[in-house]
Amino acid sequence: MKIWIKYLIGLSLGIGIAFAFPEDSSVASWIITFLHDISIRFGKYSLFPFLFFTAVLGTYKLKENAQLFKTLTLTFLFIFLFAFLMSAVGLLSVLILGSPRVPIFQEDGALSVPLNIGDAFLRILPHNAFLSFSESVFILPIFIFATLVGASCTVDKLNSRPLIALFDSLSRLFYALMAFFVDMFAIALIAVSAYWMIEFKMLLISKTFIRFVLLLFIDFLFVIFVFYPIIIKITCRSENPYKIMYASIAPLVAAFFSSDANVTLNILFRHLNESLGVRRRITSFVLPIFSAFGRAGSALVITVSFLVVMTSYSSLGMQSFVDMSYLVLLSTLLSMCISHTSREGVYIAVSVICAIYGSGFESAFLIIYPAIFFMASIATVLDAITALVGTYIVANYCKMANTREIRFFI
Repeated sequence: MKIWIKYLIGLSLGIGIAFAFPEDSSVASWIITFLHDISIRFGKYSLFPFLFFTAVLGTYKLKENAQLFKTLTLTFLFIFLFAFLMSAVGLLSVLILGSPRVPIFQEDGALSVPLNIGDAFLRILPHNAFLSFSESVFILPIFIFATLVGASCTVDKLNSRPLIALFDSLSRLFYALMAFFVDMFAIALIAVSAYWMIEFKMLLISKTFIRFVLLLFIDFLFVIFVFYPIIIKITCRSENPYKIMYASIAPLVAAFFSSDANVTLNILFRHLNESLGVRRRITSFVLPIFSAFGRAGSALVITVSFLVVMTSYSSLGMQSFVDMSYLVLLSTLLSMCISHTSREGVYIAVSVICAIYGSGFESAFLIIYPAIFFMASIATVLDAITALVGTYIVANYCKMANTREIRFFI
């Protein structure tokens, strides 16, 4: 049975449980929360060891074949381009469809925390390289450690040959372990989707954010069915774009309901390798970079969310092209700086824009606090498709992708 079918079965069971959930039971709430948390941990349990050994190997292969710089350049070019275009899509959607107004209130217990970019840079280079393995959210420290090891192995190929052979074996071993966890996440998805649906029902009951939810969902549909298919057709002319999108069903389901980029990363690895035929040296190097920096979906959600906040406080909105361009660029840059945060990253980025914008908007972001989980879901699912499409396009340019027939997709 294909993975996406397993995931849809788990999703259906989870949604069914959510509708039968006794909302007034504190014990039931504790159980579903506990099962959700352990399911998320289960989903990313095998990521770090697999990522380390595979990234070492991928960096070594790319540097050995003099393809490292070209691959890195293409990756960051598409990361910035996608984020900028997606932020512009978010801006245009608000201008065309109109911005929903949210009643002005301050949610009790709402988050008001800084982005701490300086702290993120310090975490990239910890006091001890082995502390990179202690990170639970931020993948950049362990990825950079792995790339340094892989690049160092090309300096003395004779002595590093046994090490590369060992890393290759460990990479394959942990890939098999990761594949098992990806398959079994269909069961974990029952608790994850049930928890998400309970939160979503509570959001809809208030009716405050219905138009905001609809706006983000319309943006999601446009990006999935129009924006990225056009991008794929332009960059990979011989490919059917919807064939690539079909390979993303399982990662998108996991991303939307887990709101966790690291859970999704495991699933993206499998589908890029086994469904889309992207070579391991590309996925091991490009995909983690996209996961860390390629947050085009987050850029879209940041832009839309800030405009909703702004419209709720003022009827003027964005009046000049300069202001619009500044917002798009700022959202683009902030989206590349939130991978060290959890699902609150988009919300924190909106708070930064509010602080920069000033004029009494410094604490305006607090009104969208109840919608954090839905903002995170849309951002994560669009970040996931960005990572898959971006990695595939880079692989296509480097001639390291051989798309298989749909019947062989996992």
